Amino acid sequence: MNAQVFDVIEQIAGTDEFRENLDMDLFEEGILDSMKAIMLIVELENTFDVSLPPSEMDREAWNTANKIAERVQEKINEKA
Repeated sequence: MNAQVFDVIEQIAGTDEFRENLDMDLFEEGILDSMKAIMLIVELENTFDVSLPPSEMDREAWNTANKIAERVQEKINEKA
């Protein structure tokens, strides 16, 4: 599942440089900005059939690839 999340991040961000450090701050490094973040939320919702309300997606709570994967997994588990 993590690999699939990372693939979505790569697709939206247009780069795979975060894969070298999955705890890299994607916003500080300029990999994600607010527009790409919204696109990422929509794509993750569609890919994993989960709801990721932007109000629950505090930037610090999902600023790394690992944190994003953890959040998606939490939402999948809530649905199960």
